[in-house]
Amino acid sequence: MAAESWWKQPLRVIQTNLQVKDTPRMVPEKIAGDMLDMGANVLVMNVGGIYAWYPSLLEYHTVNPFLPKDSDLLADMIAACHKRGIRFIARFDFSKVSDRVYQRHPTWFHRQSDGTPEIIGATRPGEWDLLYSTCINGDYRNKAAVQILREALSSYDIDGVFFNAPHPTNCHCQRCREKYLRLYGVPMPEDTKAWAPDWRSRCMRDNIGILRQAIREVREDVPAILYYSIAADNLYDRLATCDMICAEPQDVLSLGWKEIPQSFKPALCIRLGCSEPELPRPFGIIHSCPGMDWRHTGLPPAEYLYWMSQVPANGGQIWHSITGFPDTISDKRILDCVSAINHQIARVEKVMHGARSNARVALLWDMNIGSQDKAFGGLLETPANGWAEAMLNSQLPFDMILPEQILRGRLEQYQVLIAPCGVEGEALQQAVRAFAEKGGCVVMQCWRTPDAGQTALMGVAEETQFSEFLQASYLRFEESCAMLQKGLERTPLLPHRGRTVYMTPGPDTKTLCTLVPPFAPMEAVGAPPERATIATPHTDIPLVLEHPLGAGRVITVPYALSNLESELKLNEHVLLMANMIRYGLGDALDIHTTPLRGIQLMDYRKGTTRVVHLVNGIGQRPLSQNLPVSIRLTLDWPEGKTPRVQSLLGEAPQASLQAGKLVIDTAPVTTWDVLTIETEE
Repeated sequence: MAAESWWKQPLRVIQTNLQVKDTPRMVPEKIAGDMLDMGANVLVMNVGGIYAWYPSLLEYHTVNPFLPKDSDLLADMIAACHKRGIRFIARFDFSKVSDRVYQRHPTWFHRQSDGTPEIIGATRPGEWDLLYSTCINGDYRNKAAVQILREALSSYDIDGVFFNAPHPTNCHCQRCREKYLRLYGVPMPEDTKAWAPDWRSRCMRDNIGILRQAIREVREDVPAILYYSIAADNLYDRLATCDMICAEPQDVLSLGWKEIPQSFKPALCIRLGCSEPELPRPFGIIHSCPGMDWRHTGLPPAEYLYWMSQVPANGGQIWHSITGFPDTISDKRILDCVSAINHQIARVEKVMHGARSNARVALLWDMNIGSQDKAFGGLLETPANGWAEAMLNSQLPFDMILPEQILRGRLEQYQVLIAPCGVEGEALQQAVRAFAEKGGCVVMQCWRTPDAGQTALMGVAEETQFSEFLQASYLRFEESCAMLQKGLERTPLLPHRGRTVYMTPGPDTKTLCTLVPPFAPMEAVGAPPERATIATPHTDIPLVLEHPLGAGRVITVPYALSNLESELKLNEHVLLMANMIRYGLGDALDIHTTPLRGIQLMDYRKGTTRVVHLVNGIGQRPLSQNLPVSIRLTLDWPEGKTPRVQSLLGEAPQASLQAGKLVIDTAPVTTWDVLTIETEE
């Protein structure tokens, strides 16, 4: 059997973002030794694009002016890494070039709508080159870059290629305008918001496809590594032009506390990348800094460790992005954290290599819904977020699934499908219907006007109407829905707000929860007598419906419950969402915990071994300290079998058999622990 390619094996990556003026301080043997001590088995280093970190002979490739004259720094660095068993990935950035290149080849560059180029760093202090943004459809990225790749790959023993900043700019150059007209038959709009939704992704696919082909022509064994953005990218456009993918879930604390990135951002980024399980596990690039404006200091260690732990716990591979190399990094906490998490991963990666998710819930992710926030591909206003957060905070294992994967039959391994944006398109609706008819449960959130296919799935009349924006209203539990009220038995009402889709249930569709209309206008909610009286305490207007479909069911939520959860963070909404999912899972849910907000649970299988990850993010973020907590797990366990439970990162857990259940009490989990559960021979 042929040996597995190096890049399909477990990897721990450190990327050193280098400054050219630090070049004289670089000692390859020292840097490679530091990487090994910090637990890395891959180094990513600048090689070409903005600057050449080797003596390039290409006239448009600006050579780092601080390179040593008496040695080849790049060759020495690669040799030092390989001597220690560390792979070397070359980082290329073709997004910007020195102004000297612009003067000679102005047609290679980005143009704003008024025809002017985009200049980066014009006000930056210090003696630096001015950098000009290149056009993704221009000859620099599509011809000059090919020559740079050929030169570097034919001259050096490079193990992999990583494209930094590969995404297109909002370019209005003549070449982009002509390509747009050719593709879409209309002139390129001046307003970038009016551009065709697939324009940027298509341009990137075209460009990276050319670069990847150039790599293969020189070195077939060298993988190409490419970003994907959970909020903006078509995953399959990225997979079409690379061998490995990576997400960049930055923890941008410099945005301020009110815009702090969601606690579950790394988890979702990695889970989307894992949605094609036959591919190499995706990288999660974690920056050490609290924002690119503060690159030279580190994240608070408690926050940093929590953020990094989510990458391996959710099935990804860690990729550390640090500013400089160890001798230039003044905040030594960064080095401590990187070393700590790498050595933990090294203890876990063997059991995780080849492990598969054991989740029975699939969260449908529609990349055409939602918008980016200020935190580099953030997740605000994405309807799936609230459902993801509710499941994570309820310790309900789930996978993310794309429409294309549903059409390929991937739903068969799941019991529950959550569709936060409904189910659009005849083919997808047929696949979802077949899933329900075979016994699956679909939880469908309907916050837009449904088509006839969706109303048929939901079991409601085709005619629907939108309410006004409701405030001071409630959701009422009906007597027939005790399973949704679990944990909320002593309260019949939950807060409700927002536009609601008024629906008429069909004859076999049950109404589980109903709307209590606003009891007062907002300006009067605090004044008597309305504050003590609900004018209409009960209606037949559905807020949760259940439609039997074959051997399964469709549960419909006709309003944006996920947005309400994201906005208010009320545990009542989390419980309601979790109860819907547990109801749909039934006996398929065989692992339980006492819900703890801030604890993530991920469940995997590898052969007969069950692998459970626990990540502790309890506390107000950004975390200033990690708060250890013991966690109780209860699993269904076959009679007559003796369990063996181990912790790979912490102290030994306590395990006992109680009435057909395996009960595990962990030692206090500070940030991350991994349990293996197997049957003793």
